[in-house]
Amino acid sequence: MPVTKMKRLTAIVGEGSCEELARRLVWLSCVDLDVSPEPPEPSLSRVDTAERRRGIEDRISTATDAIDLLSSRSTVKKKLLSPKPELERGDDPERTDEARRVTDRAAELRERMNELRAERARVVGEVESILPWREYDVPVSVNGTEKTDILLGSVPVGNAAELSRIPEEFCAETLFENEADGVRYVSVIVHKSDTAALQRFLTSIGFVRSPASSLDGSSDALLAARRNALHAIDDEDERLSAEADELSASLPLAEYYSDAERTNLAYTDAVSRMTATESTRYLSGWIPAEAEEEVISELEAVGCAYELTDPSEEDDVPVKLKNNKFAESFEPVVELYSLPKYGTYDPTFVMSIFYMILFGLMFADFGYGLVVSAVCLLGLRLMKPRGTMRKFLQMFAICGVSSMFFGILLGGYFGDLPSKMSANFFGGEEFSLAVWFDPINDPMTFLIVSLAVGAVHLVGALCVKFYILCKTKTVFDAIFDAGSWILVFLGGGCAAVGVALLPPLTTVGIVLAVIGYAILIATQGRAEKNIVLRIGKGLKSLYDTISYVSDLLSYSRVLSLGLASAVIGSVFNLLGTLAGPNFFGLILFVVAVLLGHTLNIAINLLGTFVHTSRLQYIEFFGKFYESGGRAFVPLEPKPKYYVYKEKIKTA
Repeated sequence: MPVTKMKRLTAIVGEGSCEELARRLVWLSCVDLDVSPEPPEPSLSRVDTAERRRGIEDRISTATDAIDLLSSRSTVKKKLLSPKPELERGDDPERTDEARRVTDRAAELRERMNELRAERARVVGEVESILPWREYDVPVSVNGTEKTDILLGSVPVGNAAELSRIPEEFCAETLFENEADGVRYVSVIVHKSDTAALQRFLTSIGFVRSPASSLDGSSDALLAARRNALHAIDDEDERLSAEADELSASLPLAEYYSDAERTNLAYTDAVSRMTATESTRYLSGWIPAEAEEEVISELEAVGCAYELTDPSEEDDVPVKLKNNKFAESFEPVVELYSLPKYGTYDPTFVMSIFYMILFGLMFADFGYGLVVSAVCLLGLRLMKPRGTMRKFLQMFAICGVSSMFFGILLGGYFGDLPSKMSANFFGGEEFSLAVWFDPINDPMTFLIVSLAVGAVHLVGALCVKFYILCKTKTVFDAIFDAGSWILVFLGGGCAAVGVALLPPLTTVGIVLAVIGYAILIATQGRAEKNIVLRIGKGLKSLYDTISYVSDLLSYSRVLSLGLASAVIGSVFNLLGTLAGPNFFGLILFVVAVLLGHTLNIAINLLGTFVHTSRLQYIEFFGKFYESGGRAFVPLEPKPKYYVYKEKIKTA
C-alpha cells in the first residue's frame, strides 16, 4: 500500500494575522511546517521567539510548582489506570484567566511556605545555639572590653582536658563551662595581646565559635524572642496550609493552565518556523492531500496568500502511514525499524498478517493468549490511550487471539496444566489436548511447520517485490529478479511435499526449480554485453541460494521460542502439582502456578515480540523494503494532564 499522499504548502500572511494563523494550524494538527523554510526573497529574516519562549517556560514552571503543592494536599486521588480528562479543541480565554489566578496564588503559597520552612529552620538553629548558654551570666552578645576579648564556643569532650592549660600559657581565664550532648561549651576571656595565640591553640583542640556570639542580648531574652518568632511562623504556616487545602479543590484548573501554556508553546513553535519582513510572515511545509480543503479553509479565514503543489523528486517529503484499522495497530513495528521512503510501498498490511501468525506460533498457548488479550483490552478500555500506546495495546490484543488459536491447535493451556493436574491431583493419566500436534512430544513436526511458514513468509516478500517492480513498470525485472526465485521456492516446496506425501509433486517441483534457475542464469547478467560475462554472472547468482537457505533456517527460532514457552510452563506446572491435593500442595500450587506463569508470560512475551520483529526486519523487509522516510510531525497541542477530543481524521 502507498503511504499518505502529501502536498507542499507555501503561504504568506500579514504580520497582524500571524498569531491567529499559528493558533489555527496548531488546532488543525495536520500541518508539518519546515524548520528552515527557503524564503522567496533574501530580505526575509527569522522570527525571534526566544524571549517569548522563556516567558512561557517560566509560567509552565510556576504551574508545575502550583500543581506539586495542590496535588500533595488534594483529597481526590486519581485512579492508577484512569484516562485523562477530555476537553474540546480550541482556546478558552475565560477558563484560562481563572486558571491563571488559581495557579499564581498556589505558586505564591508554595513559595511563601518554603520561605517559612527555611525561616523556621534558621530560628530553630539559633535556639539550639543559645540553649547551652542559659546559665551564662554575661550576655552572649558581649564579645569583650576595651582590652579583652571573650571567645564563646565549644570543643569535643575528649579534648576538654586541654582547656586546663589555658591559664598557664596565656593571659586568659575561663568564665563558663557547660557540657551537653558530648560537647563542652566554654567562654574564655583573654587579653587582646594573646587573642590570636589563644585562637590558634583552641583551634588545634577542635574549638568552634558559637553562632550565639553574633546575636544581640541575653540568652533568656534571645530565647523568648525566638519562641515568639516560631509561634508567628507556625501561625502563618497554619493559615497558609489551610488556604492551600481549600485551594487544592482547584487542582484541575492548575493542570488546565499548565496545558494551556504548553499549547501556547506550540503556537510559539509555529511562529518560530516562519520568516518575516517588516509586515509579512512566510511559511512552508507539508499537509496530507486529504486535508487540503480543511487547510485551505483555515488559510483563507486569516487572509493568507497560499500555494499547494505536488512534491518534486528533490523534496524531502515527510511520511504518514495509511492503513486500515487492523494493520494500523502494527504500524509501531514498522516505525521502530524505519519509515518507508515517501512514494514507496508501505508493507504494514502484508507484514501484519505474517506478524500475527508468527507471534501466535511462538507464543502458542490459549491461556497465555487469553491473559494478554484481556489485559490489553482492559487497558484500552480503562486508560483510553492514544497514539503509539493505543496501537501497541491493539497489536498485542490481536496477537493474543492468534496465540489462543495456535494454543488450541498445539494443546497449550497454561502449558500442560490440565494434564499435570489430572496426573498429580486426581490420579489420572497425563494427556494432550492438542488438536494438531504436541510441540514438546513432536518437535520435528514443529520444526517443519516453522520452516514451512518461513518459506511462505519469504515467498510473500518476493511477491511484494514482484508487485513493486510491476507498479514501477519494470515487468521484466519483476519476472527475472523476483519471479525466478518464487519459482525456485515453489519448486522446492513441491519437491518436499512430494517426497513426504505425493511423489508426483516431486517431478513438478524439480521442473519449477529448474525453470527458476534457468531464468536466473539467463537474466541476472543481462546488463553485460559480453555473453561469457552474462552467463558467468547468471551462474554466480545461484550462490544466493545459500543466503535464502540461511534465511529459511532463521525461522527455526519459531520452534525455539515455542518450545521454551511450553517447557517452562510445564516445569512450573510440575512444581505446582508435585505435592498432590493436600493443604500444602494447594498452597504450593497457587504460588508456583501464579508466579511461574506470570514470569513465563513476561519473559516469553518480550522474547516473542523481539524475535517476531526481527524476522520482519531481516528476512522480510530485506527483500524489498526501501527505508529512509522522515516522520510526518504536525504542529499540534501537547497537553500533559488533559487530552483534546480527536478531530475527524482526514487521512
